[in-house]
Amino acid sequence: MVSSLRVLFKSFGPIRRLLGKKVIEVEVPEGSTVRRVIETIVKQSGKELYKLIMDKDEISGNLIVILNKKDVDTLGGVDIIVSEDDEIAILPHVQGG
Repeated sequence: MVSSLRVLFKSFGPIRRLLGKKVIEVEVPEGSTVRRVIETIVKQSGKELYKLIMDKDEISGNLIVILNKKDVDTLGGVDIIVSEDDEIAILPHVQGG
């Protein structure tokens, strides 16, 4: 039997508006990755959230994914394994000119 762990998911901007709250607690199997946590939230939340977060079954490059206040790109990417009480945040890229 695979045990599960709890991960916190923080959202901002349009993602937060769709989810209806800033922080969601997600339960995933032990050994899950950042990618799996995000995919779990997307599957639970429907097509509109899928359109905001996913791009052809990959996490959109227009988003910044943070694990415990560090950009996942600096930690090895979205396939890094999460631990109990980790915090994942998704931020839209800030664009301006």
